[in-house]
This record gives sequence, C-alpha cells and structure tokens, in this order.
Amino acid sequence: MDEAPEDWMLGAFFSDWREPPPCPDDTPIVAFEGTPAPPPLPCGECSCDEPEGTCRFPEMWTVSSTACDDPGGGVKTNFDPPTNWDGTCNQDKAIPSATLCGGVPCVRSITISPPVIEEQPCKAHTKGDPEQEIPKYWNGGPETPLGRVCTRAEPWPGCPGQSGKVCGPAGDDYSFCIYREGEHLCPEGWGGERHVLYGVVKDERECSACTCGPPTGGMCAVLWSVFGAPACTDYQAGAQITAGMVAPCTDLMPGTQLSGKTAELLNHTKGTCTPSGGEPVGELTLDKPMTVCCAAATS
Repeated sequence: MDEAPEDWMLGAFFSDWREPPPCPDDTPIVAFEGTPAPPPLPCGECSCDEPEGTCRFPEMWTVSSTACDDPGGGVKTNFDPPTNWDGTCNQDKAIPSATLCGGVPCVRSITISPPVIEEQPCKAHTKGDPEQEIPKYWNGGPETPLGRVCTRAEPWPGCPGQSGKVCGPAGDDYSFCIYREGEHLCPEGWGGERHVLYGVVKDERECSACTCGPPTGGMCAVLWSVFGAPACTDYQAGAQITAGMVAPCTDLMPGTQLSGKTAELLNHTKGTCTPSGGEPVGELTLDKPMTVCCAAATS
C-alpha cells in the first residue's frame, strides 16, 4: 500500500453496526472512535380527523310590526323557539292575528337568525407508523454504525521488494486507510470509501407534535317555516337559510297569525382542519470530525 500523503496518517479502520473487535496486533492503539452524522429525522406526516359537530337550528325569530324595508322601525316581538330545539312543531309565543303593537298589527315581517355550526376540535394523527423510532447513534444503534481507527507507535514496515510501499494491517475486520482530523476530500489514490466521523454527537432533535387548526369550511342549510293554525298547519312562509349568511327578513301580510314554526335540516357538511407539526425541531451538534479515506478496491 502507498505511504500516507502529507498531513494524513495511516491506520486500520473498522466501521460496522456491531461491536468493534479489538484492534489488530500490528495496530494496537485506538486513535479515534466516532460515528457518522445521524440520518434525517423520520417525522411522520400529520393528518386530522373530521371534526365532530352539529348544525344548531335558528335560535332568534324576531317579528316586526314594520316591513323588511324598515328594519329599525316598528315594534319587535320575540317568537324564539325553546333552547336546544329539535325543529319539530313548536307553538310557543303564538301571536294571534288581532294582536296590535303601537296601534298596528304586530306581524308584518319576520327575521330569522342563521343556523350555527358547532364543531369540536379535530383529533391529530401521524400518518404511517406513529411508533417509528428516532435514529440513534452508537451505542443506541443499529441505525448508525461506529467507526474505529487503530494505529501503531512505530513506523509502518515497508513491503519487501516494493519501494515506497508499506504493509499492514493484519486483521480481516479492518481496512488499510488514511485518516486526518477535520472534514476533507480524499487525496488522489485514495478514492475508495470516504467516511466522516464525529467524536462528539449531541442529538437533541425530536418531531414536533401533530396539531390541528380550528375547523373551517363547514356548511349547513335549514328550511324554516311558520304557520297560521295550531299543530303547524296553514303554512304562511318559509325559506332556506344557511350558516354564516346575514339574517334574512321575510315580509308577511299585515296581521298574519303566527301559531307555530318548524325547522328542517337540509344539509350538513363537516368542515376540515389544517394539520401542522410533524417537523424536526431541536439541535444536532457534531464536533471533533475525522475523515477516513480507504483505497479503492483493485481487481
């Protein structure tokens, strides 16, 4: 084997995931032990379940003695259904046709508040294998191997009959390589395997927790109806109303009797949550580097 280039030293090199064997007899001194940089952190992709929720029926039913084109005028009469109403026929707060407000019929228009979507926070998950372990360096392997460089105190022996050549090391588990402190490219003639090892590896990385943003994009539509006779008969007015819209006003014939109301869920589409997290956070500190270059294999 060629002698070491300037600034490089010859040594016996071992790199594997198993416990390194003792240094060869002709290179008994451990010159360096280290590990390569750990691989990237395999954080799983985050996802969010659909939110659980309901579409709450309109809660505010306001009757006015003026038409819709005069929203600020007239006398307002509460025609609200009970709390947690299920939409079935409700006859609370009925307004007979003869009822007057300020000398005019109390019923001229009605304003219905839109339904409200109530959704719980989404549950976050990690796609794939949530139990995937963070790669560890020696001796927590086996993801990252240990590298060991062995050397000798005496000069390397020359090979008989080969000027400028040295012989060694003896040992099936070790390769004859050169090494140098720091991170370097391999010199000419040593274009086989290149290893950069670190004497100090402080890995404080972890995967950030998966979280979900608030639900957005949900939609629900409700059909409201008002009636002029008991048991929600004698239909008077109704319309579709959706969550998020401005409370609509509907004109009624002056003095219309309001005896009951119903609400029917037409459609409810769940919202979605935007996932976040699942990203590497924390520091990976690498120090005391050593470059090991081995000769290319010859046929």
